Amino acid sequence: MSEDPRHGPEDTDVDTSAEPGGTKENPSAGSEAPDEGDEPLPLLAPELLPEVVTELASTSEQHERQLGKLDATVSALDDTVTEQSDVLEELTATFAAFEEGLIEKVNQAKPSRWAWGWLTQDEARALWTETRWFVDWFISRYPLTSEVSIPPCWYRHTVAVDELSDAYAAWREAYCGTSRPTTAMIAWRDRWLWPAITRLATHANWRECKENRQHVEPSARQDLTDPEFERFVEDDIAKRPEVRTKDMPWPTKTDSPAGRTA
Repeated sequence: MSEDPRHGPEDTDVDTSAEPGGTKENPSAGSEAPDEGDEPLPLLAPELLPEVVTELASTSEQHERQLGKLDATVSALDDTVTEQSDVLEELTATFAAFEEGLIEKVNQAKPSRWAWGWLTQDEARALWTETRWFVDWFISRYPLTSEVSIPPCWYRHTVAVDELSDAYAAWREAYCGTSRPTTAMIAWRDRWLWPAITRLATHANWRECKENRQHVEPSARQDLTDPEFERFVEDDIAKRPEVRTKDMPWPTKTDSPAGRTA
């Protein structure tokens, strides 16, 4: 058969690499794909713009409400801090007063209302009244034998005044201030009352008052400290060191071998 001039070369000579199904390697196949970060950002579609604006407005209102709540919270906290500051000032003042009261109670240099020699007029009047009530109540409650009885002129005997007012103070501690039963009640008689009554019988010096049924000034008198007291004390002080010595007549820890080693 003769070759048809209308056709080109035979099909077997046709280059099929350009066809979609060709098997010839694509020169660009070995190149890497572009990074996703390099892709352009998508644009907002115009029809979505009203919806986005509405959402932003809603978010803004929500933030404003939250800020309002925060402002209210901060204001409440400020008020609380102010109130707590006032309470703290009150507590500080109360603590200062309490501390002052404690210092006053433990102040050994200040005599109490039971110290006869340092009482004011009002304090003395109160303690005389209370002590008389106690003595009259005690005499009625506890009839005593003649050996230890208390004469009506007890208030003229300073030893009796101190003993009886102290017994009254112990009685108040045992029986006043609480309704709870305590051993202080029985201890008041056993430890304080009866020993005081026994001491009065020995030392109050009111035997003649009882015999005469009226007050008799005790004949026994004691002289006060003699005038040589000041000179004796000055001589004693002059013999003493101005600073306390660290040397003791007995062994101390610093004198021991262990102490020297340390």
